[in-house]
Amino acid sequence: MKGIDPNESLGFQCNLTVKAFVGALEEKLKGTGVSPSQHRALAHLIALGPLPLTDLVKRLGIATPTGVRLVDRMERDGWVTREPDPEDSRRKMLVPTEKAHEVWATISVVSKEMLAQAYQGVAPEEIERVIAVLERVRENLSSSH
Repeated sequence: MKGIDPNESLGFQCNLTVKAFVGALEEKLKGTGVSPSQHRALAHLIALGPLPLTDLVKRLGIATPTGVRLVDRMERDGWVTREPDPEDSRRKMLVPTEKAHEVWATISVVSKEMLAQAYQGVAPEEIERVIAVLERVRENLSSSH
């Protein structure tokens, strides 16, 4: 019986692609003081505004203890503050600092350059199609449990 060829698996291909993106991003982020994990967290916080830890870890796809350590480091490094939720004072919101917004301007340029490099020779319609397919795959997998 023949086994599954990992090269024919979207999951395998996505994993290889993520590793390539993270490696390229690490190179591009050198000197900013932001790690790739912090980059992903800041991307959500700056795009969406303040979030509670539970929402951030869900968006990042990481375990809560891992998220707590990540946020602790980000707070220590001056990227976020924890502030009371105006709607529920028992809950803390993660708020990007002015320092985070300032470095995000630089990081955005670097990220756009990296995406331009990654997408060389790939039509915008192909990118849109891949994104749509991957969204459907995630939906299929999340509805199976």
